[in-house]
Amino acid sequence: MILKKYDAENYRVLLDERWTLENLNDFTRLYMQNYAFLYCLENNINNSRAAALFNELNEYKLRDGLTYVNIYSLFIKHIPSKERPKVRAISYASPGFIELILNYEVAINIALSIAAFIKGLTATAETYNKLHSIFIELGRKRKEKQNHLLKLDVETIKHVRKLNEELAKGLGFNSLKDMYDNFGDEEEVSKLLLAHYRRMKGMSKLVKEGKIKFPLE
Repeated sequence: MILKKYDAENYRVLLDERWTLENLNDFTRLYMQNYAFLYCLENNINNSRAAALFNELNEYKLRDGLTYVNIYSLFIKHIPSKERPKVRAISYASPGFIELILNYEVAINIALSIAAFIKGLTATAETYNKLHSIFIELGRKRKEKQNHLLKLDVETIKHVRKLNEELAKGLGFNSLKDMYDNFGDEEEVSKLLLAHYRRMKGMSKLVKEGKIKFPLE
């Protein structure tokens, strides 16, 4: 018998199948990163620290992979302590659950995003690959010309904007306009979406393996 939640605003991730410590570590890292991304970039109207976050982000030169990995630490830093996910209870059975104390709206956004991502997995992967290839080529040209400030040409920028729209839709991300308003640069927006895709893909793998489910209520 599964016990009722301790609090109606807590959120339960449902568990099944056999887990390894590696699975638990992956889930914890990916859930926290996706939560932080959506809390800061999808939920920024309700985030009292949003202005400070965007000021700090605008100081970043988001050009290499290391910076994009580290940016998740920045997102987490700008989540108020009371809204950072905390474990309320864990029950490992078949099925089991992890009950989290967190911002319930963001938890539901994660569930909706994962559902949208899995539904359009193939098309979203194709969009990701096209966008990724553009920036791999841009990186090659920058290295060749020894000019790290080299930009995309006008036609490619138009194509990138279209791909960004497709990728955001596939990720269930609804705040693309806000992202452009706060960053303005297609490359910055693209690389944030590409980073988010990789983390969504990792979490969707656990869903497809039957290890976790994200209820929509």
